[in-house]
Amino acid sequence: MFPLVLHLLRSSVYIRLLLFFFSLEQKTIKKRAIMQSTLVTCQKVALRSLTTVMHSGGGLCRVRGPHATRTSGTSLLMSAAASASALCMQRRYVGPRQYAPKGYREAAGRAPMTFEFGEECNQLAKTAYQSKNYGDAISLFDRCLTMRREKYGPIHTQCAETLSSIGRVFMDMREYGAAENALTEAAAIYEEKEGATSIKYAEALEMLALAYVNLKFLDEAEKAFKESIRVFRDHCYNHANNSWLPDAPATPPAEPQKDPLASAAHALADCATLFLMRGQQHEAIVFLEESLEIRRFLYSRHHKFRPMIAQTLNKLCELKKSVDDAVGAELCINECLNICVETMGRDHPATAQATSSKAGLLAARKQFREALRLYEESTTTYAVALGKDSPIFGQELVKLGRIQELCNDLQTAEKTYKRGIGILAKTFGPNSLQIAEANTFLASLLVKKLEMDEAFGLFREAIRIRKGVDAKDPQLAYLYQKMGDAYAMRRETHAESYFLLAIEAFKENAKVEPLQRTYMTDVLDDLGLFYLDFQHFEKAEKCFKEALDTRMEMLGENHATVAYSYSNFSLLYLQRQDYAQCEKFALAALDMYGKTAKSNYLAQADVYTTLGQCKMQQQLFSDALQWHEKALNIRRTRGESTETAVAESLNHMARVYLGMKQYGKCYRHVQEAKRIVAPLNVDMTQSLRSEIGKTEAQLPPMDEWTNEERAEAHVRLPATARDEMAKEQKTSTDGKK
Repeated sequence: MFPLVLHLLRSSVYIRLLLFFFSLEQKTIKKRAIMQSTLVTCQKVALRSLTTVMHSGGGLCRVRGPHATRTSGTSLLMSAAASASALCMQRRYVGPRQYAPKGYREAAGRAPMTFEFGEECNQLAKTAYQSKNYGDAISLFDRCLTMRREKYGPIHTQCAETLSSIGRVFMDMREYGAAENALTEAAAIYEEKEGATSIKYAEALEMLALAYVNLKFLDEAEKAFKESIRVFRDHCYNHANNSWLPDAPATPPAEPQKDPLASAAHALADCATLFLMRGQQHEAIVFLEESLEIRRFLYSRHHKFRPMIAQTLNKLCELKKSVDDAVGAELCINECLNICVETMGRDHPATAQATSSKAGLLAARKQFREALRLYEESTTTYAVALGKDSPIFGQELVKLGRIQELCNDLQTAEKTYKRGIGILAKTFGPNSLQIAEANTFLASLLVKKLEMDEAFGLFREAIRIRKGVDAKDPQLAYLYQKMGDAYAMRRETHAESYFLLAIEAFKENAKVEPLQRTYMTDVLDDLGLFYLDFQHFEKAEKCFKEALDTRMEMLGENHATVAYSYSNFSLLYLQRQDYAQCEKFALAALDMYGKTAKSNYLAQADVYTTLGQCKMQQQLFSDALQWHEKALNIRRTRGESTETAVAESLNHMARVYLGMKQYGKCYRHVQEAKRIVAPLNVDMTQSLRSEIGKTEAQLPPMDEWTNEERAEAHVRLPATARDEMAKEQKTSTDGKK
């Protein structure tokens, strides 16, 4: 009996298991059927939308080309022929349900999802966005979008509005790929529902173009900017006055942020960013000036929005500084700084940014002391406003260290650099480009302090970081040049290798930016002088010739750098003892400096020295003395750190006096040169010390000098020597008697 019962129990369990698995399979089949039905429905919706677009004669994502001639600065974009839309150039399909909300799925079981609740989420999302709680804003906007799609359908202006808000939040979060998805769908919906001439379509397209810029899709960005600005011009541009502003009696709107002109100003300013990334600074300046014109009209009377004017002025200042428009840059930054102080106070980060920009402008004009004061002020403001661990504070410390270095406060500059590097390393990591740049500045400082080994280590670290990020980083050429200069100071053969690397890197850079060829000429000059130091005349001549030809091609014949090339040739011919050619090129260099760079006194002093040596070797002592005196006067009075150059001129003059047998003056100049060189670094001045020693060794003994020569030298003979000379004079007198 017991085995039978056991068998029945086992059978019932088996049957129950079979029923469970059968019901599970039925649920799976039903779920698959529902998913398949949903997929077919979505395909039908997409196909119906696409068919509607095709029959209406315009694509949901099509952007039309320009249709009128433009005369203002925006004609730089409008002059191109009509082209395909940026939206049609996407790397993935653009459909009505491209953006998939995530926040709704995460909160699906935690709140009742109704349309009214979705609208409340929309208001809460705006508040979260204003308080920079971007994650909460995205989650709330997602719920609102889901409810609006359920109520209005996927292609509706309410959905497009929410998608635009989502895209704006993602832009501030720097998640540009997600922003592109949302803004692409928003622009497509606006074009379908309101037409390709609506302001909302242009606004969505402008934000999409900015997302393209940050994603480095520059061609797509340009096309989207073209279409966006075309729509704004059709709605807002005053063609009669050829200006974005309305006629003179018009007053600014009470709510300027809602005016279409405000969106047009954003489009123009963002388009300037595109031009800047392409290296087209002048086009960027034109667009920023038009944006500034609009913002002045809209925001001048509104205290809340005036910082927008200051922001535009700050960008315009940096651009004008990059194209050497110092006057325009100064006007912009002064107005910007006044607005920041009036609207936000002196302790605001925006004021610190404007102060820093003005300091950079003064530093470019070599007003280092005034720039130092402003950098100290901006650094203090950043420390108070953002904290001493802020990366912006760290970057400002690096700028402060740079200006302290230019003011020859090397010890303080080194401490400032190291403090800034410590903050940047904590924020960006030890392998960031910010660290590479700061290490480059610190290494250059250490070269000035002649701490070469540590400087070489920092240079190599900067090269490693930049190569790790981008093997073709344009800044590598500059680093190679600095390494070559440092090795050349030691007269080490490694200098040649780094100079050649720098030349090749500048040639590669010139394929993208032709102006880089002019920077290459500086390296060619350095390499030529290095060869000249080792008397490799043919190699030096080849370098000097390539540098001169490139400068004449890129800059023209009348340029200060051409004069520098002439001076190098004069030095080459001097060492070859071709005095006629040496004098010819030296005089040509002086003539060119007089035409192009009269204020470059130290470069002219070098040419005077070359001419003095040329005359000296021809035994034309009076002419040689005249040229060397000119060089010495300039080097004494014009240079802040020209001790070695002054000692060099004194030694050259001593040799001229030696040739003229004026031993007293020769001795006095040699002693002054020795006094100047004595406290300087021995390794770096070894060659100069050797030359001074050779000059001193050629002087005859003092007892052979005349009394006038000893008086000229301000020296007296020892007592024994005086007694011997007195005896000799007495003996000669007695002999005569």
